[in-house]
Amino acid sequence: MLKSYYRRTAGLLLPVVFVSITRDIQATLVHPELIESHVTEIAMLEELSKFRSGAGHDFSYDASFTYAGEYFGATDSTEPDSSMKHYFAPYSTHLGDSATVPIYAPFDGVITRVTEETNSANPSIINKRIELTSVDNPNYMVVLFHIDLDNDYPQIKNDWPAAVWSAHQADDATYVTDTLSAGDFMGYADMRTGHDFDIAVLYSVNATEKYWVSYFDLMPDTLFTAYEERGASRGEMSISKASRLASPIISWGGRNDDDWVVLQAVPETGTLKIAIFGLLFLLGRTASRNDKRRRNRH
Repeated sequence: MLKSYYRRTAGLLLPVVFVSITRDIQATLVHPELIESHVTEIAMLEELSKFRSGAGHDFSYDASFTYAGEYFGATDSTEPDSSMKHYFAPYSTHLGDSATVPIYAPFDGVITRVTEETNSANPSIINKRIELTSVDNPNYMVVLFHIDLDNDYPQIKNDWPAAVWSAHQADDATYVTDTLSAGDFMGYADMRTGHDFDIAVLYSVNATEKYWVSYFDLMPDTLFTAYEERGASRGEMSISKASRLASPIISWGGRNDDDWVVLQAVPETGTLKIAIFGLLFLLGRTASRNDKRRRNRH
């Protein structure tokens, strides 16, 4: 079955056609543990939204659009309306600028697309939407939103075609590199006006069959421990498809506490604890890299 609708893009109303995938791959697929580094400093985070939440705006299959046979996002129209990404919300003390909350590459990857995002509340604020494709398994791509990308990386790359994106820009020809190792610094989350930044993961079976999956489905226990130490569990990171179908989202824009996982606070007097968090983070990153080097030698 084909499903079509109209998507407003940069002021244009464009027809978009989707392929309806009927098999529920989400319920059966076990994803590889590709995440090798935390994407930011966990101690800075206050809460994060759940996969398939009602936070923000609808980001299910309708976030995709296509041109010349290329699908730019998920094609599974059987998914109910929901936000199939995670919003990461730092504590209020870390808000207000674009030079405080660091962003790191979650795995070894190549930047395959960089586009500009303009802040709807303040058009003078521009940041980046970045697609980072895994080197180890190119079927997986992490999308990072609202990032002040470091100047070493391409500021525009492989922008959406001008035929469907009136704000299309030519590629940056002067960048230093588009290849990153897990844990490499990418820039900062742009928190000048926002409460959060967001992360999505696209899994591609082939050119026309693609699914949004949870970032945490790719995270090994060795890294998820940092969230468990803040009181979170894996089970609460996602809302199941069956649960969302049984309890559809009625409206967007309001706050629903059930959409969020609130992390236990790092004690104000916990300077030592914060240092331990940082040490564990560095040790985990080093162990992951050493393990990868050992695997590569065999």
